[in-house]
Amino acid sequence: MDEDPKAAIWSFVSVGIAFKVVTSIIIFVMAPGVHAFIFLLVMQWYWLFLPVPMLVVPFLFWRRLRRVRKKRRELILAEWAVDAEADWNPTSVRGTM
Repeated sequence: MDEDPKAAIWSFVSVGIAFKVVTSIIIFVMAPGVHAFIFLLVMQWYWLFLPVPMLVVPFLFWRRLRRVRKKRRELILAEWAVDAEADWNPTSVRGTM
């Protein structure tokens, strides 16, 4: 069930990118030159920055997750005075003997 929305989003994004690339190639083939290049660059400059949030947001989430886990470990060590070499594997204890 979780694959359907992702497939729809990726289909939409890939069609949009393919349309932009094909249209740009057609424009440049029909009117090759510096003016066509400048026109394409001016009209589509913002498309160069669209992948930036897609890369930065997951990185920021990952960095925050690491920071929170480190803080949690420090708080547990301080509160319970447990050994620092304890197993910090976040697996479930249920079902083990």
